[in-house]
Parts: sequence; structure tokens; C-alpha cells
Amino acid sequence: MNEVTSSRVWHEPNEVPSQLAPGVVTIGNFDGVHRGHRRVIDSLTSYGKKYGLVPRALTFHPHPRHVMTGSEEPMLITGYADRDSLVCAAGVVDLLSVNFTLEFAQLTAEDFVREYLVELLGARAVVLGKDSRFGRRNEGNFQTMVELGEKYGFGVVSVEELDADIEGESGKAERISSTLIRECLLSGDTPGAARMLGRWHTVRDTVRHGFKRGRELGFPTANFSAHPSGAVPIDGVYAGYFSVVDGDRFLQRVPATISVGTNPTFEEGPAHRIVETYVLGSHEYELYDRQAQVEFVERLRPTLAFDDIESLIDQMHRDVAVTRSTLAARGDLRD
Repeated sequence: MNEVTSSRVWHEPNEVPSQLAPGVVTIGNFDGVHRGHRRVIDSLTSYGKKYGLVPRALTFHPHPRHVMTGSEEPMLITGYADRDSLVCAAGVVDLLSVNFTLEFAQLTAEDFVREYLVELLGARAVVLGKDSRFGRRNEGNFQTMVELGEKYGFGVVSVEELDADIEGESGKAERISSTLIRECLLSGDTPGAARMLGRWHTVRDTVRHGFKRGRELGFPTANFSAHPSGAVPIDGVYAGYFSVVDGDRFLQRVPATISVGTNPTFEEGPAHRIVETYVLGSHEYELYDRQAQVEFVERLRPTLAFDDIESLIDQMHRDVAVTRSTLAARGDLRD
């Protein structure tokens, strides 16, 4: 994640200053802030630069689908704070993250546009995908926005739909969407997710104390909780990177072998899935209680149960060797 120092993020309407410079605004959930999202943000910032308008975005928490259906919240590719940071890093200067409630969902399309885009965010232009919907019962569409723009004095700029097409490894057009990225992570296809994200998929958390079995085996690990920020991919062992985080700064980034699962070799292991990271090489930081991030580059193997400790240790040595060769072959990929 790039360092962001000049952007403003608001979580409540009353946090937005009453006098804002004229802006160009876009709307979306932006889960993952993938390459399709960033194409929209690129259009936003280019338009803002051309016409002297501040690029702004309006997004939501929790996910509208969760609020409207009462179903379990979709697996978020990025946690909300990380999503907001990525949106700002992509070029958005002001971001309003609206608390999506049933009351908010009852706003008509016109009330939403007038209250949030025009009065709060000072929209003089709106960048919108042709398939966008907004307002009560999704009554508003692109044409609605054009008509409201004529009424309230802002222009509407169309971009291709948020789920963009990119060229895949085969040379054919490849679809991008948050749904497809989730499917890649749930199948262990982290390179596929990375192609759509434009970076390695990341998970962030505070390093916790574990059972310390790794230390006893000669492979001390940094452990995350059962619920880190970001989507945890399918169980297995991965090659990746580990970073100590201080706010929006990375203090150190090093290669790592990452294990996701429940440690089936040990009967007393946790019932829940955890992320354990063995850092390759030395580092200069005490990790416990520090914020850290792992980047998933490639799944090396599924989670296995071993008959004895010696077999497990032998496999861990092989995992480390394959991690090094995999990272060298893959090269780096980050914003």
C-alpha cells in the first residue's frame, strides 16, 4: 500500500467541511480496489485535473448487500480501512465512507444525489459506470444521474463498467471483478487474483502469541488472529512477503513462507483457521503486538498432516527452499 499523506477520509456526513472546493465525484464499494476500480479513479483524477476539480469518492460500510438482505457480509477482499487507504493512494483526495443503514437505503435517488453529491461533496461532475444503480430500491441509473445533473448543475462522465476487461496471460480479454477475485482466493489461485488486483493480495493484523511450536521446531512464526483484515485464501502453504507496518508506512518487507489452516499435525491445534508466517532471513523488529501485513504470491501446496515431527521439519525446509525459488521466478508486483 502506498503512503498517503494528503487525503482526507470522512466517516460521517457531519465530518465533511461546510465549504468545499468544487469537486468531481465517483461512487462505489471498491472492494479490493482492483484494476477496474483504478481505471475509474484514473478517469476521475484526469477529469479533475483538466477542469480544476477536486477528485472525491463516496463509498460504504458495511457492504450494502449485507444490510439489505440480512445475509452474512460478503468476504471482503480488503478491510474497510485498507480499502479507504488504497482508494486515496490511487488519487482520490477526499473520501466519504458512508455508514450504510436501512434508513440510508430509503433515500430516493434524487435525495441521495442532492444531499450527498451536491450539498456535501460539492459535485460539479460525477464519474459513473453505465450500469450503476443508486437510491431507494436501486431506482436511479445512469440516465437518472444525467437528468439530475441537468437539474442541479453538474456534468456526468461515463466510463466503461467497473468490471473491466484486461488482457490475461493467454492474450485474451480477461474479466475483472471483486467476485472473481474472491473465487481466485478461495481456490488458491493467488496469481490470478494478483492479475486483477494489480498487486499481491494482502492480509493485515496485529501479531499475536501462539503455541510457540514453530520456535521449538526451529521455525518461529508470526501469528495472526482468526479474523484479520482482508480475505484469507484457502488453506495451504504460500510463498509471499511479510511487512512490519507503522500507520501507512512499511518499516521492513522480507520474503516469507505463509501457512493458512488449523495445524492438523497437532491434535491440540486451534479449531479456527489462522495465518502463520515464517520470516526468511533476519529482521530488526520485535513482532509481538505490532501491526503487520502478509502478501500472498503463490500457493505451494495444500495443508498436510504428518505422521511425525521429523517429516514435518523436512517438509518445512523444502517449503522454505521452494519459497525462495518461487519469489525469484515470480519477480515483484506491488503498487
